Order: sequence, then structure tokens, then C-alpha cells
Amino acid sequence: MKNTRNITLIGMPAAGKSTVGRLLAAELSYNFVDCDDLICNGEQQTLEQIIEKKGLETFLNIEAHHILNISCRRYIIATGGSVIYREKAMTHLVNI
Repeated sequence: MKNTRNITLIGMPAAGKSTVGRLLAAELSYNFVDCDDLICNGEQQTLEQIIEKKGLETFLNIEAHHILNISCRRYIIATGGSVIYREKAMTHLVNI
């Protein structure tokens, strides 16, 4: 049976999550998703703009909201390091 689980990469900005994630996805024949891109596309703003305009706490809630809407199998998922501050988001990443 082929593995249907996701692999989640969590780390600080510029740590290489997206670069390594894309390479790993290609090697394993998985898809790749960058949560920063999901947030920016969904909010139509950069992460910096969201934090500047709405504050860090609101950004963390927005980030969790977008992560909680991920439903996929066989994906490499790259998240920012701040995902660890929302337990529901972390639990969701483990269970999808």
C-alpha cells in the first residue's frame, strides 16, 4: 500500500522549507503546498502587510484558519514557524 500521509515542514523564514519541500515532493511523487502562499492569496496581502495592519495575534488566527482548511493527501506542506502557536492548526496538520 502506498503511503497517503502528508509530510509537514515547519521552520523559520528563509530556512529552505519551500526549496527542500519542492525537491522532496518531486522525489516522492507528492504534491507541494506552501502555507505562506495560501495565506497571501487568501488575504490578498503579504504576510508582512497582514501583521502590520492587523497585528501578530490576528495573523496567527488567520494562519490557523487557512491551515484548518487544508484537506489533502500525499502533500509536502511548508508552514511558517508560527504555526506552533495554534494547537488546533498543529493537530489538524497531524491528522490530515
